Amino acid sequence: MSDPVRTENLIIPSRTDELERVDTITERIGSEMGFDDGARADLGICVTEAVNNAIVHAHRNDEALIVEVRFTCYADALKVSIRDHGPGFDVDALPDPTAPENLLKDHGRGVMLIRALMDEVMIHRLADGMLVEMVKKL
Repeated sequence: MSDPVRTENLIIPSRTDELERVDTITERIGSEMGFDDGARADLGICVTEAVNNAIVHAHRNDEALIVEVRFTCYADALKVSIRDHGPGFDVDALPDPTAPENLLKDHGRGVMLIRALMDEVMIHRLADGMLVEMVKKL
């Protein structure tokens, strides 16, 4: 990727009612950058899923904790970074959602979905939380 063209930051409390705002901003930025309808839908699904994971799983809906979302726009790609302040998790230890015993579960597919829909996904465990970085190329 080249140098960033612009960056937009969003800081939200850990409340699921903030997901609509996150989706609206993701849609606006994707549209401004020229992503087609399908790519904007992929972005919306992945960003809201990652933010929802931060709110529900990392922060356990603790409104005192914040989720930081950064949109970094490049000429040829959008990078979205989601930072939480929860206990963290081992991404390699996540159960396989395609395993027979997990097929009927109503959760556990978010990371797999994000990896399938985005061009690059990096998940970092930090001293005080997690950082998920996702890239969607134009």
